[in-house]
Amino acid sequence: MSIFLAFLFISTTLNISFCGGSSYRGCIESERQALLRFKKDLIDPSNRLASWTSGHGDCCTWSGIFCDNVTGHVLELKLTTPRLNDNEPVSNNEFESELVGKVNPSLLDLKYLRSLDLSNNNFDGQIPEFLCYMHNLRYLDLSQNFFRGIIPQQLGNLSNLQYLALDSSLDVEYLGWLSRLSLLEHLDLSGVDLSQSSDWLHVINTLPSLVVLKLRYCGIHHFSQLPTVNFSFLETLDMSDNYFEGPIPYGLQNLTSLRYLGLSGNNFNSSIPNWFYRLRSLQGLSLDDNWLKGTLGILGNLTSIEELDLSSNGFEGGIPRSMGRLCNLRLISISFVNLSQPISDVIDIFSRCVSDVLEILDLEESQVFGQYG
Repeated sequence: MSIFLAFLFISTTLNISFCGGSSYRGCIESERQALLRFKKDLIDPSNRLASWTSGHGDCCTWSGIFCDNVTGHVLELKLTTPRLNDNEPVSNNEFESELVGKVNPSLLDLKYLRSLDLSNNNFDGQIPEFLCYMHNLRYLDLSQNFFRGIIPQQLGNLSNLQYLALDSSLDVEYLGWLSRLSLLEHLDLSGVDLSQSSDWLHVINTLPSLVVLKLRYCGIHHFSQLPTVNFSFLETLDMSDNYFEGPIPYGLQNLTSLRYLGLSGNNFNSSIPNWFYRLRSLQGLSLDDNWLKGTLGILGNLTSIEELDLSSNGFEGGIPRSMGRLCNLRLISISFVNLSQPISDVIDIFSRCVSDVLEILDLEESQVFGQYG
């Protein structure tokens, strides 16, 4: 379990609560007033913050607020708009639930705040500079808003951050400030345009604690700036929907702790490299929507795989017998792949250790033929 996840578990189960316990004292008056000032600058179309009123004296009972049950200080502010499905377009109901407005600097009065989640809302303007001085923050999620302008380098002052997710409309001039976040475990810059940043990979490669890295839709073209990627603890890497081409980068072979690798929606046009056998901790692998070719034999070594997406590629030779060793499979997609292989053979291969093969197979529009049996 990562340090960050351990913190969330401990704080949620032992230290943070709405109320309860003989020592509970309720929220701090100055913090309650700060939250009310924060609310004044918001439009709340679905009345999500109905409990935020002077009539409800204990702000620790308000929606989205989590306090220390001993001191009464506000530790977490979670105002994300829930999404039904992250992979689907935002529905009208979800859009109409988003908070609109600006982020009031009254949040500076929440001096013990550790977690701030404003994601999936309709905040606009530049990222407020005052956020860069909330030094107790461990968790900061500003993603999926309408913040614009340059990412402030002063975010590097938040040396306690373990989780950082930024908005997709932001521009990048320099990422050197990231190297000061030595405790960072989760970094999500999805949608941030990194195409003009020459130092992004070098800087990210210096983060010693990184466990999750998400760089989807970042306009990235290549790994040439750094031949070897060396995130020793990285468990999730998602670089889907960029402009990579040629072979899958050799430098990824050192990421032997990976549990999920997302490279879908690029222009990779090589075969799956032989060094993939080193990624034996992988539980999820997305290679769909590329131009990959060659055979799939090397994947038979990835015996921890649970979800595998190979769709929309140019693989040859069908499903090899070696993939029958993938006993943990819960989903395999080979849609829009020219297998030229009887479906009965495909089912026979996976049925060696998967009880309901048809349940896990996605074969839509694949070139398979014949009937099972």
